[in-house]
Amino acid sequence: MTRDRDLDELLGLLELIPAILRAFGDLDSADLDAGIDDALRRIGTFTGVDRSYLFTFDADLRLMDNTHEWCAPGIDPEIHNLQRVEVDLIAWWIPRFESGEVVYIPSIAALPDERRGEYELLSEQGIQSLVTVPLLANGRLVGFLGFDSVVTERAWSDGALMLLRAVGDVICGGLMRKEAYDALSLREERFRALVKHSSDVVMILRDEASIHEMGPSTERVLGWSDAESVGVRYLDRVHPSDREHVQRALHHATNHPEVELKVPDHRLQHLDGSWRWFLATAIDLSTHPSVGGLVLNVHEISARKAAEEALQHQALHDPLTGLPNRSLLLDRLEVALGRTDRDEGSVGVIFLDLDRFKLINDALGHAIGDELLVEVAIRLTDLVRPGDTVARFGGDEFVVLIDQVPDEATAQLATKRLLSAFDAPFRLRGRDHVVTASAGLVLADRRTAGERTPDSLIRDADAAMYQAKEQGRARVERFDGALRDQLLRRVRLAQDLPGAIERGELHLDYQPLMALDGDRIVGVEALARWTHPEHGPVPPCEFIPVAEEHGLIVPLGRWVLDAALGQLARWAQGPPALRALVVSVNLSVRQLTDDDLSATVAGLLAAHGVAPERLCLELTESALMAEPEAGRQILGQLRATGVNLAIDDFGTGYSSLAYLRELPVTSLKIDRSFVTRLGHNERDARLVAAIIGLAHELELSVVAEGVETAVQLTELRDRGCDTIQGYYLQRPLAPDALEQALRAGTPLLPAA
Repeated sequence: MTRDRDLDELLGLLELIPAILRAFGDLDSADLDAGIDDALRRIGTFTGVDRSYLFTFDADLRLMDNTHEWCAPGIDPEIHNLQRVEVDLIAWWIPRFESGEVVYIPSIAALPDERRGEYELLSEQGIQSLVTVPLLANGRLVGFLGFDSVVTERAWSDGALMLLRAVGDVICGGLMRKEAYDALSLREERFRALVKHSSDVVMILRDEASIHEMGPSTERVLGWSDAESVGVRYLDRVHPSDREHVQRALHHATNHPEVELKVPDHRLQHLDGSWRWFLATAIDLSTHPSVGGLVLNVHEISARKAAEEALQHQALHDPLTGLPNRSLLLDRLEVALGRTDRDEGSVGVIFLDLDRFKLINDALGHAIGDELLVEVAIRLTDLVRPGDTVARFGGDEFVVLIDQVPDEATAQLATKRLLSAFDAPFRLRGRDHVVTASAGLVLADRRTAGERTPDSLIRDADAAMYQAKEQGRARVERFDGALRDQLLRRVRLAQDLPGAIERGELHLDYQPLMALDGDRIVGVEALARWTHPEHGPVPPCEFIPVAEEHGLIVPLGRWVLDAALGQLARWAQGPPALRALVVSVNLSVRQLTDDDLSATVAGLLAAHGVAPERLCLELTESALMAEPEAGRQILGQLRATGVNLAIDDFGTGYSSLAYLRELPVTSLKIDRSFVTRLGHNERDARLVAAIIGLAHELELSVVAEGVETAVQLTELRDRGCDTIQGYYLQRPLAPDALEQALRAGTPLLPAA
């Protein structure tokens, strides 16, 4: 939320400041006070501060005056109390001002003891937060702008502080212009009528817009001397790209005598050969006896143009990598789609996401993560054509726009070339790190461009990228009809899942768990199943992610727990083999962070009359590590109720090892990926043995899931595993089928 708020503030200032810049550029010096008041009011109102103001220093930097002030409603003005104030009162800030530094105090109350003087000065005025921006003109400290928060503290983003500097530069320029205006007003009478229309440079143009006379500031601003410039056409000094607009404006001015008209911003060539930006006004005073020509008032705006370009660049580029951001990408993609609608060729969008980037951030820190993102940006940029666009979409996501693609093979080749950026390790802080990325590709050609939008292309490329991750990462997947059908199916499943419980489409199957110290069934795992009326059986690997994505996993999880405990209560009325069963139920990370989880579990146990020790709640290692501190707290509450707790898929990560001794779990379930390779991979066999040994050392029982062969069973038995689960023992069964098998005492293990 903080990042979104900072971005909204930055965008708002970006929209506000250009208007202030233009207003100051058009201001007559006599209107400068009103312009400053208006700028303080606009910025104060937008940013929500309580007071904005301007102080100016005298030439000796001894006294200062509060010359302008804006106050929010209900805030008392201070301007009348702050005239001819000694500069020593703020002596702490003067060196910082002279070096061009913005003084930003987010919390007056938090100032350290060594800044006691500042604290007393500001707190006496009721100020809680403060920003002051120095006004420097050619190295001379002219004054400063201030923005006080009185009612409450206010935080400013770095971008906002930079934009306040831009405002300070504009106001300082206005103050300097006013000085220049006052000086020019003392010059000879002939130019007195001209100076009031001027900003910096005044010229008189006559036949064919040739320069007849120039004001004294011309040589200082443009390097033009009278000897070299009088008689030269003004348009010959205008940039070729701007001449037509300027010529039209000058012609228009000659057709409207004694009416001051604006001339479009344009570039003039300085004597040193560089081009400088200027705004100008023109008034035809040919009938004025002391003028006799077209008067041109020219004011340099090169700094303003540079600031606008910098602000525009910042608004459209990622501050970390310097790449185009989402806004600029969407704009270029829309242009490319429009071109494809008219021409041959396709537009390609490649969505890249770094694999397991969160691990780098968590393990090495965000600073190194940022270094990696910058290096990725450099490598990707080096691999695209000049007309293509590499953009940072957000986080560790990059989007590449490839334009004018002749065919799909070319697009696939370009995508693989981009993925080759990850072939070489990344050197970060003196160490090599292997990083991979997954990519999704989507194409739009002349046939489909009219139906596509920039957002839809990026959405489809994103979906293809996730498909690449699901297929094993470090690969590219193309968005095609099959993937589109898969996404549509997910959408329909998301629409149908909320009512599946009420319609009786969900049920539970149960897979037995067998203890190896007697080959007896000691428990079952409850597994949710969905029989869709149209699609038939929907596998859990399909509808569980849908439930998580659409916020349905908590009600679904509660239903599973309720149904499993209800079945357990019914089995409690049966033979001893059923009465002793423990039921295992999976929890998601979303359930783990649900404040009502402990109360829900306790309530359902009581409602069904089931003893807590007959319930085991399973949580995957990855889900537990997503919220380790919150998870530890919730697990403690659950364990206090008497239920058993298991870490599922143990061994797929290493993060939980650091917390294992502190977690109130009762058992570990070894991930099936390790069990599958038993008998074929000695390294996995040693790892399984190590997990079993670690668990027993911590007095935890061990369950091996995914047991499918006699070799795996033997390996696990030899290594002291406590319990097994898998197809070699039994596939998941409906409650009646499982009950029938247990009542009949049918052996679940195949005969030796």
